Amino acid sequence: MRLKSIFSFFLFLVSFALCYSQSATFDKVFNETSTVLLSSNPEKALRNTAYLYNISANNVERIKVSLLRATLLRQYGMRNEAVAALNRADSLAVRDKNYNQQARINGFLSTIYREYEIYSLGKVYLEKAIKASEKIVDKNEMYKFQGNLSQEKAYYEMYSSNYLKAITNLKEGKELFERCDSSIDKNFHIAVNDELIAKNYLLLNKVDAALIFFQKAEKELAESESSKSPLKGFIFNGLGNVYSSTGDYKKALVNYQKAEQIAIASNFFILKQEVYTSLIQFYKKTNFKKYIQYNELNLKLKKDEEDSRKVSTDELIKTLKEEQIANESKYENIKLIIIACCVFIVLVTAAAYLFIRKKKNSKLETISANNEVVLIEEEIKPKQETAKEYMSEATESAILEKIKKLEKSHFYLDKDISLNYVAVKLSINQRYLSYVINKNKSIDFAGYINELRIHYITDRLRNDSDFLKYKISFLAELSGFSSHSRFTTTFKKVTGVSPQSFINDLQGRS
Repeated sequence: MRLKSIFSFFLFLVSFALCYSQSATFDKVFNETSTVLLSSNPEKALRNTAYLYNISANNVERIKVSLLRATLLRQYGMRNEAVAALNRADSLAVRDKNYNQQARINGFLSTIYREYEIYSLGKVYLEKAIKASEKIVDKNEMYKFQGNLSQEKAYYEMYSSNYLKAITNLKEGKELFERCDSSIDKNFHIAVNDELIAKNYLLLNKVDAALIFFQKAEKELAESESSKSPLKGFIFNGLGNVYSSTGDYKKALVNYQKAEQIAIASNFFILKQEVYTSLIQFYKKTNFKKYIQYNELNLKLKKDEEDSRKVSTDELIKTLKEEQIANESKYENIKLIIIACCVFIVLVTAAAYLFIRKKKNSKLETISANNEVVLIEEEIKPKQETAKEYMSEATESAILEKIKKLEKSHFYLDKDISLNYVAVKLSINQRYLSYVINKNKSIDFAGYINELRIHYITDRLRNDSDFLKYKISFLAELSGFSSHSRFTTTFKKVTGVSPQSFINDLQGRS
């Protein structure tokens, strides 16, 4: 008995040591990946996220890793891959009823779709994030998330030039941050809010109000735990824009120079771009030689960023493919075992079937294979017809109305859309949905989705000249197609011409 107790205690110590060691490894690799490798070595960072996911001890860690992976992929413009990582995280968060992470994940999805100007889909995820945030038990976390989501709402309004509405959203967010206690760096969050409010006032040409909020943001940031954040550069740049608009070029230049120093020191691309854009406008009015110099700097910045991003993206795609091959190899043995089990079950079932069949009377035994097929068809066919017959016109009209309403949300741009997804979304039977689409659209579900995608892209090409500059591969990805060739084939089938011919024709008219 004593020996058994000692052995049990020994097993406990070994298992505890292993768990502790794995947890320590996870924390060490995660911290290195998120703080250093995310920007310095994206390829290694991506490999690390796969490794971290495999050693994760629970869903909290898996969600944490998936969010990190999505952050990396979004950083290099790999939207579909980032969305896939977030969807995986969301399924875990829903299973665990982890509303904190549900709010974070859906807010992230909203940001991604907003950045790609798929606003309708982005707003769907934003609403999901808001609903999830309302269920967060910790009041501090709830207020923080809802404050951040108010900022996200404001961005949507800013893109639509609804600056006053954006300011209203940001002020609501500020009130939420102010409800948080000292466990959250609320000064930093409020500083972000006030900097955005100032930008909106400046866009409304309300210079005095903009100045007040930029100064507030500067003070709040100084009192926060993140006083050295690149946000300081955005604030100085905003102050430079305020003074430049009032003709106080001396104060404007002082603030622009401070912003530029922070931009160079932090190597923050968006801040650099914003500062250079401001300096180009400033020197256009004050110093033509400097104006040319900063124009060249801005063009070089964009080119360097594009080149760097392309190299990193190519490496990331290569790494993703290697991961896929490794995973396929890893699970090959499991697949073989599953196949062997399936074969065994089929053989056992067949043997049982033959044994039972021998006991049937001679009449049943002599039924030919053709007659069996006829019987099966006769059993199935009436069921299909019945399903069509008992659908009333009112039901069919209601389903059509639901489909029409859903089309406005651009749901079809989702690369992973399926009949089952749409049926669940509309709360109707898959068979009914398929039947109504076939009957009223004279096309199957896949063809219907592809036509909607092509009509969306042709509409954007006709009404937004920026789309005429995009590569065909980007248009394919934006509209939800899995490949350039599939997009081109479908485009020609729907419109009668290739995408390039369509674009050339529109450019010729303009």
